[in-house]
Amino acid sequence: MLRPSGDPTTITTHSCGIHTRATHDEDTGMARLILAVILVQAIAAYRMYQDRIPNGDTVPHPCKPNYLWRGVGHKTPLGGGLRNTFGEDYGKIKQWTPELCRMDSDNDGLTNGQELGDPDCVWVPGTFPSRSKNITHPGVCDPWGSSKCEDANSHISCDTGEFLCDAINSPDVINITLRFPPTQVPPEVTTYMCYTFDLDMLPAGVEYHLIATKPYIDNADIMHHTVLSGCDFTSSHLDSPQRCNMGSSGCRSPLSIWTLGLPGSCVYKDAGFKIGRNGYKRLNMLHHWNNPEKKTTYTDSSGITLYLTPKLRKYNAAYMTVGETLLNIPPGRERVVHTSQCSSECTRDVMKGPIHLLAGYNHMHYLGYQQTVEHYRNGEKLRDLTPDDHYSYDNPIIHKYDPQIEMLPGDSLKTTCVHRSTSRATTTVWGDGTNDEMCFGFFTFYPAENMPFVCVTYGDLELCSLNRGQLHGCNIPMMLNSSHPVRKGLMSKVLDNCSPLGDCRVECPAALAEVQQHPCLNDRLGSFVLSRMAGIPSLENAKFLAAMRSCQCSAVDPTSKPVSPVNDGETISSSGLLFLIASLVVLGM
Repeated sequence: MLRPSGDPTTITTHSCGIHTRATHDEDTGMARLILAVILVQAIAAYRMYQDRIPNGDTVPHPCKPNYLWRGVGHKTPLGGGLRNTFGEDYGKIKQWTPELCRMDSDNDGLTNGQELGDPDCVWVPGTFPSRSKNITHPGVCDPWGSSKCEDANSHISCDTGEFLCDAINSPDVINITLRFPPTQVPPEVTTYMCYTFDLDMLPAGVEYHLIATKPYIDNADIMHHTVLSGCDFTSSHLDSPQRCNMGSSGCRSPLSIWTLGLPGSCVYKDAGFKIGRNGYKRLNMLHHWNNPEKKTTYTDSSGITLYLTPKLRKYNAAYMTVGETLLNIPPGRERVVHTSQCSSECTRDVMKGPIHLLAGYNHMHYLGYQQTVEHYRNGEKLRDLTPDDHYSYDNPIIHKYDPQIEMLPGDSLKTTCVHRSTSRATTTVWGDGTNDEMCFGFFTFYPAENMPFVCVTYGDLELCSLNRGQLHGCNIPMMLNSSHPVRKGLMSKVLDNCSPLGDCRVECPAALAEVQQHPCLNDRLGSFVLSRMAGIPSLENAKFLAAMRSCQCSAVDPTSKPVSPVNDGETISSSGLLFLIASLVVLGM
């Protein structure tokens, strides 16, 4: 199947019930120096060569689960430097040919084509390979760890990096390791599990600053990322690990984020996260497990080591998130650009005073190609905060600011994400799963009291006022509370007049028009609110959401004579059926 032709300009897509916003891709100019000129040049080179071999951008690292080997023809995963045996063979032929495909560059008994998903040697650039799963490295001897491959693979490192933080060696610093109990990993590609920890092991009445964290990885085959968050008085203790989405209720204040490629986190010397007497007494740990082979034998008890000091530092620290939560990435595209603004109006409204940014890093998934967050004041650009001209999901770059960067009320932050979908045959959207995509910038800052933790957008909708629960007159928590009388009234109006399983009923359009006068369901907020409701798995939500869409894109005029039933059953519109299927997926049915 041919890929759509590469198009550096993103598009605005309108479809039934879906609207996505995209921007024109402008020339980003000369690549900035991030680690070293050689590294940047190497990464730029492997991006080009990835398109010249089948599945060139999805070749896994042989001993670092969930990592990709970006420079397939080189001995180092990021590319550059000495070539491996496959790179040497490719260098002689200069392109993917049946001859190169039938070679066994690493002498492990499998041809290069078999390892890269082109066993019949028919792939040409611009098409999709016949296989995109179970890809192996044509320059790495398999099976990994076997005696026959020991010498050939001796140059490959499985180390994920050493954690260095001088502050943890101070005599006043204590450490505690919080871990999941041994827990069965579901045979699913993506699983989010939460577990809470009441900090009873700390002396009562003592206040600490959390100054560093380090991951404790029990099962590297499935660990993808971990978020440690502080919990407030509304939270509930979890006696055992439970499935969750982006965290447990009442535990929404990030304290530490670990993802592949990060050895740990060390907080700025004058700041720390409050723990104990006047700080967080309960923590929530969220694990993202990635199990693409859907194995049933995995268990995990990973966790995080916390480094705490009773010698409180001058400032309280916090994490801030900026970016876009509505993504639509067509398949086969060289560049798809989304932008998001944490606007001057938002920061002027929600900030209580200046903040100081300590560090920042970008977060996309495997389609992520370039990203930056820009800092503006009075309409003029001051700087790039996170300039990743060659973004790598497996090797995130932490941009540390020394001296710290001051951000004032009225400043704005512009997030730009560039995704590359040449390896995908279907559209990719925003989501938590590894095969979904994201567009976020994360920043540590102080003082925590001066800025809410989230300043993101949903298309053209700015969500900064959500920190107070209200958004353009809509009480978002009310719409997510199944027992609230206003929500019950809106749902009853829809379900009494619209069918969640059938076509558009005659009385349904009038009922929908009435409920859509409510500020939570109008044209401005309706899509966002319904998307949040869809993330809460319940039969009531599924029926309401399907009923809300039962008259969208209907080919039948609801005022005309009803269509006769088919096979004595109720005719289901295409839009209603598609959303019903989506609802059942949400429910895990």
